[in-house]
Amino acid sequence: MRKYIIVFAIGMLSSGLMAQPLSKTDSEAINARFSKFLEHTSKQEFDKLLNFLHPKQFEGNSSVSMKEMAQMLQLMRIKLEMENVEVGRLNGLSPQGNNKYALADYSMDLKLTLNEQNKAFADQIVNGLKGEFGAGNVTYDASKYLITAKGAKNVIWVKEKALGNDWYLVDFDPQRPQAWKSIIPEKVLSEAATKTK
Repeated sequence: MRKYIIVFAIGMLSSGLMAQPLSKTDSEAINARFSKFLEHTSKQEFDKLLNFLHPKQFEGNSSVSMKEMAQMLQLMRIKLEMENVEVGRLNGLSPQGNNKYALADYSMDLKLTLNEQNKAFADQIVNGLKGEFGAGNVTYDASKYLITAKGAKNVIWVKEKALGNDWYLVDFDPQRPQAWKSIIPEKVLSEAATKTK
């Protein structure tokens, strides 16, 4: 019996050490960044969104080409609306040296309204959204040029000393946690994958 109590106590201690509650300052900073991210998204300011995404996601692309891509999205004039955005849990993950990480989940409804000029992109957009939210959560009404998507997303917010004081967004897929190991340490990715189960 004593052996089981010791094992239980060690388990509680180790889980207590792994749990990294976010400070109030960090939580407020992340929520403020996310609010600004949503604001720029709703205003179709795609070039400004680049400042919220972790820079390593763009390695292999010059900042000029990324800016050109953002400008192209604006020129396509696809009306994007985000509704019913709900912020779920915001959990601290184990810090690594001076770098901090937080797992967040959000749910939202998206509406993208196309027009005669950009309707040719409908299939490409629908397939991309199905990959993000699941095939059953995306519909396209061709008569109204309206794409709707409902779903939940997991993201990891990253604050690296080398990047300054801001938190940066990294998309996170619990089914493929190793996809971002060039940005986030494997230990943190494994912890995040465990917390999404």
